Amino acid sequence: MDRPLFTVGYSKYAVVLIAILAISILLDTLCWHHTIHRLETSAHTAIATADKNGWTVHATPLRRGGWPFGAWVELEHLNVTHPASPGSPYDAGWAAEHLRLGGSWASLLRAGFPFSLTGHQAIRLVLNDKILTVLTSGVQIRFRNPEDLRFSAPQFQMALSGGWPDRQIFAKNLSGRLIRFPEAPVGATRLGIEAKAAELSGFPLPYGASANLHQAHLALALTASVSSTGRSFLEPASYGRLLLQDASASPAPTDSHITLSGALTLPSQTGTLTLSLIHWQELAARLLDRPEIESHLAPDLQAALRKALEKAAVPQPKNEQPLSVALPVVNGQILPDTQAISTLFNGTLPPP
Repeated sequence: MDRPLFTVGYSKYAVVLIAILAISILLDTLCWHHTIHRLETSAHTAIATADKNGWTVHATPLRRGGWPFGAWVELEHLNVTHPASPGSPYDAGWAAEHLRLGGSWASLLRAGFPFSLTGHQAIRLVLNDKILTVLTSGVQIRFRNPEDLRFSAPQFQMALSGGWPDRQIFAKNLSGRLIRFPEAPVGATRLGIEAKAAELSGFPLPYGASANLHQAHLALALTASVSSTGRSFLEPASYGRLLLQDASASPAPTDSHITLSGALTLPSQTGTLTLSLIHWQELAARLLDRPEIESHLAPDLQAALRKALEKAAVPQPKNEQPLSVALPVVNGQILPDTQAISTLFNGTLPPP
């Protein structure tokens, strides 16, 4: 008895489908092995480079994963340390619960080698008795190329101690970019940083005060010094100048907006910054109500500020010009010219 026509057609369709599926699995497996090899090579190269530069790396052996939906290698309980030495005068450490290099096929095609950290991470840097400690979790890092790094973290905590006044800064929805130019000539950008955060709590202000900020943005560049060749990016001596292109934020809960820009010569930390303020009246009133700040302001400056606030008691137009003040910086200390600021408020302040 002859087989029905639809049965023969169905069998051909099944054969074609099985063949396509088999080829897809074969190609996926080949891609997985090739990508895993590249990831393992990158991981081993990074560890060897770290060891060459004085870092000690301890972690569980690399573990493969991801097939058939991606490719990645993982490390558990990563512990990286760098003891201070005459050639590299900083002490540093990094501890991470879980590290993954790689990801889904979509993420690998979109941005090279993604790099993610799950669980908690802790970083500590000690330099000249100054201690910087960072705690975070859920960090995502993407390498466009070895010199171009993008990062994001839902939460970020930074603590300053030792030679610094004790401070704790908390950030939410932190993201940014770090660009490195190891072979930059003297005077050219060696390290560029751009970062933004939806919220910053505990941001330090002069005279021991702090503030909560939202919509914070930072863009800066560090230029190469005459002795930058062969030095680590963590060594201050490798930089000649700090170019602050934009440091801006809005102090909560005001409608004011602050922008700081300028340049400093390193390592002396001497130069000039420009402070620009939009809707400055509410911010000035709040700062004058804080004893730790008011006590450090010269009496004539306090009087000028209060007089200016009285003149600007009515709401300002939306297109008002920002108030700009030059701030000299000497040895890392901001030294505002109180006489110039007083003259600004008394004489050149635009009427409301």
